Amino acid sequence: MGNEHTVALIPGDLNGITVTMATVKVVEEMTHLLKKPIKHTRFDYNADYFLKKNIKELGEEELLELKKFEQIYLGAIGDPTKLKPGILEVGILLKLRQAFDQYVNLRPVILPEGVPCVIVGKTSKDINFEICRENSEGLYVDAGWIEKKGTDDEAGYQIMKCTYKGVKRLAKYAEERAKMRKKGAKPIIHFVFKTNVLTYAASPWQRVFDEYKKRTDIEARYMHIDNFLMQMILNPAQFDVVVTENMFGDIATDAGAVIQGGIGSAVSGNINPTGAFPSMFEPIHGTAPDKWYETTKNGEYIPNTFVKEKVQEMKPEAAFLSYGMMLEQMGEIVAAKALSDAALNNIRNPEYKTKKLDELVNDAIKFVKERK
Repeated sequence: MGNEHTVALIPGDLNGITVTMATVKVVEEMTHLLKKPIKHTRFDYNADYFLKKNIKELGEEELLELKKFEQIYLGAIGDPTKLKPGILEVGILLKLRQAFDQYVNLRPVILPEGVPCVIVGKTSKDINFEICRENSEGLYVDAGWIEKKGTDDEAGYQIMKCTYKGVKRLAKYAEERAKMRKKGAKPIIHFVFKTNVLTYAASPWQRVFDEYKKRTDIEARYMHIDNFLMQMILNPAQFDVVVTENMFGDIATDAGAVIQGGIGSAVSGNINPTGAFPSMFEPIHGTAPDKWYETTKNGEYIPNTFVKEKVQEMKPEAAFLSYGMMLEQMGEIVAAKALSDAALNNIRNPEYKTKKLDELVNDAIKFVKERK
């Protein structure tokens, strides 16, 4: 894509803006590590934008603009004082994932060396796997209906749509990840679903698993989602790359964030492996309104307030790591490792929990400047 990388920045709301701009500060000090310079273009698609435009989702105008870019970097979205939760998540996240066919949600579950785990006795040697969550189908296709609304017989129906094509291409991507990781003598792919109950939606999953099970170059295993969640805690070392349905993956990856050192180090890549559309990368934490707004005695946020000191409690490392994942996608391997190492260097610092945002940003800048 020409002589520069083009990145669309969507900082989002509240502390989504905080961590996004903190990351950009560090990246601007990494030019000596890049093959090509990076050009950032900011788009304030957030609660204010939705209210101003009176929209519930990004439209053709916004999609055509974003489609021009190589990658999209998302901060975090949501402002409970302006829009109820769910509107921006569907109107931005789900809209972009489906419009740009970002059919893989890649979530590494890797405990950095030297970082304590909530599971007693587990170390970085035990927790090192990836979850490839199907990102365009499943229960998140926004299909269903409500019967007899407002009566005692009200019933809500949500459709889980799983296709052979969708599962097959996800498994193919997972296969490539497993080969690249080279964790063991043979790549291991775990298929995770609930075939014993969701018998209709399970058909494509079972079909693809059966195809992989016949192969000799890859070891294919199957687990029900409930057993998988238990095994993540009891024996996480058995996993290499996992493929699972959209909602199951949503739940499992949040559990994965906890065992890898906390939500502050969890990252997500919404990947279009074909390159036909931009991929989108994001840290996995919210906009932290408690670290932005003044609050009442009852803990309610006071609209249109801002407490500068609270922002300093934010940790930017998940944002650094998600940008590092994006750099890897762009082929900037040296810069990707430098930024990821800077984030991990911060996290390993014994004084990490008490360090302020500005200190952590400066520490990261110093780290990447010294990297050759």
